[in-house]
Amino acid sequence: MFVLELAVRIHRGKLLQIHSSESTNTENTGGRMAYDPRLGWLPRPGRFSSDWTSNVDASSLRSNGRSLDETISRRQPILAVGDSFTFGDEVEDSETWPAYLEEILNTRVLNAGVGAYGIDQAFLRAELLLDKYDPAVVILSFISDDSNRTEYSYYPWGRGWKPYFEYQGGSLILRNVPVPKELGPPRHFQNMRLVLSYSVLADAVLVRIAPRWWSGFPIIQRVHHDGENVSVELLVRLNGLVKDRGGQFIAIALATNGRIGGNDRLPNLVKRVRENGVEVLDLSMEILKLEPTQLENQFQPGGHYSPAMNRSIAGQIAAFLHDRGIH
Repeated sequence: MFVLELAVRIHRGKLLQIHSSESTNTENTGGRMAYDPRLGWLPRPGRFSSDWTSNVDASSLRSNGRSLDETISRRQPILAVGDSFTFGDEVEDSETWPAYLEEILNTRVLNAGVGAYGIDQAFLRAELLLDKYDPAVVILSFISDDSNRTEYSYYPWGRGWKPYFEYQGGSLILRNVPVPKELGPPRHFQNMRLVLSYSVLADAVLVRIAPRWWSGFPIIQRVHHDGENVSVELLVRLNGLVKDRGGQFIAIALATNGRIGGNDRLPNLVKRVRENGVEVLDLSMEILKLEPTQLENQFQPGGHYSPAMNRSIAGQIAAFLHDRGIH
């Protein structure tokens, strides 16, 4: 082992280099997100700037970057819930699809999207906002990975612990509320990993055979594998809640370029939701038909939609509403 260590160090030009290769933990415990006991996390009110700027009000709604006439502001709004593709990560306030939809329709659109949300959290967020804003239309947009997230009790790309639903006796039961505030699940064999991180040989081997553990990949706590069933039932339930209030509900399926989950669950999920009487605007297939170079141009470096893609999404939503006589 000693000879192999020397050989790898010589090969990599690190013969006398002694330091740890341990990666920095990427879990998000602050920044743009604030703890919420029912939802897990919400956008923190205020202005936050990095490569892009977001302005969030006291109700954790993102600004659309424009002022509305007072008459329009008093009308029933459109409520948009979902994940970071709804919130509009990597673009400015006026470049999200809810902002473009508001501009096209000249109707107030509430951007209640939250980064790293699953369909379960988006459902709970919409449920909380129905009474407060009495929206005429509720839109829940989702990617394939949002269905996967309904299977987790801990998801580090948000703020950590989250609520989830699971089946008990054939009924869907909400769990993990109030959401814990303590640190996440412990990492296994951390002391061994720390010691081995000083070995160039260990780095060369373990990065190939145990990459998630070796690179300190954030832990995900999975509690079940019923994500598709949970997602379908919650979308159907939200559809009923909105219609009981005299409103309209639309689910929107969006595709990714692979940087933020795949797209494997979308076809069957869309099919099942439609079979249960929910209006679904499936934009995923159209997105995936783009040529590789065209597809890449529609995404930001982190995997979220570009302003041009968000404007296209908003235009298709507006046309969908118009075709169905929803005003």
